[in-house]
Amino acid sequence: MLYCLFLLLSWGSGSTNAEKLTAESKNTFLDSLVKIGHGFYEIFGIFGNAIGDAFGLIAVKSGDKRSKVGEHFKTIGDGLSTTKNKLNELSNKISEAKNANSSTIEAVKGTVNSASDVFEQLIAALIKLADTAKEAGNTDIGNNANNVAAVAADENSVKTIIKNVKEIIKASEKSGVKINVGDAGGQVAGGAATAGTALAKFGAAAGSGPKLVDEVTKADPWAMINKIKDSKATTNTAVLAGNNKDAGTLATSTNANDANGAGAATNADLAAAVALKAMTKDGKFSAANDEAGAVKAAAVSAVNKVLGIRDVIIRKTVESNLDKIREAVKGIQYSETTTESTEASTIQPAADK
Repeated sequence: MLYCLFLLLSWGSGSTNAEKLTAESKNTFLDSLVKIGHGFYEIFGIFGNAIGDAFGLIAVKSGDKRSKVGEHFKTIGDGLSTTKNKLNELSNKISEAKNANSSTIEAVKGTVNSASDVFEQLIAALIKLADTAKEAGNTDIGNNANNVAAVAADENSVKTIIKNVKEIIKASEKSGVKINVGDAGGQVAGGAATAGTALAKFGAAAGSGPKLVDEVTKADPWAMINKIKDSKATTNTAVLAGNNKDAGTLATSTNANDANGAGAATNADLAAAVALKAMTKDGKFSAANDEAGAVKAAAVSAVNKVLGIRDVIIRKTVESNLDKIREAVKGIQYSETTTESTEASTIQPAADK
């Protein structure tokens, strides 16, 4: 009888200790989730604080230098770098999670690494864009001269803009972000007094400044960014003949013998060309008498449209990747292996609260 009682007491003591260890393991697991959740929300805060002021606002204004465009690119790039560094810290916290199912941890780490790669691609593109705009230095965004021939934008600078806009869009599409085609509008034919004469080497005609403002005002930013992505750049001085020119060609080409200005394939091509010329070195517009202000306004508006929609694309890309991480974190499971059984269960993490 005493021996049986001893066995019962021993069994009960062991059961209590096992339950205590299980409770401690679960508490440790939950503590790990809390740390991961805090780290995740810190990333949202860092991202918002670092570049929130740059998003959704007018990036440049009349009288600003082209280096200001470079500063805008740098601000966004620096914010993304800070966000990426915080992602790396989060990955370390995830690796240190206690009593978590290893396969669910690896799934989260894979999602974090994928997001980090996307951010790195965006950062690299923004660095190139910032450097290109800074090369234009203290030149006014809407730099122009009255009754003087326009000057083509530097071909290599324009090509760099085109290439890195493509990189940003590629990273966005990889993240599942839809890039709208937008409404490119109709053809903007060349003529003696059309909007395109502000881009032509021969010189702007009277009335071309206000017409350029009208074309830029009605341009769809989505269509503009797509036209930049798909455009070319050439210094061939004879290519402006005709009315089917893309944004890059319009920005980098002039025709000394053509008084009819540049003919654009679409309204979006013309407006995008204005932005390209206004952000890069050497580019200079032509303005008729008393129309310098209108040409400057068109240039500033075109640049803000391109920067604005590019910011939208980057923001959507970041949010898409952070949402994927949040969903992955929600899938982290508790795991405890004993000599008799394995327990695995999903516990709601702090990142979903």
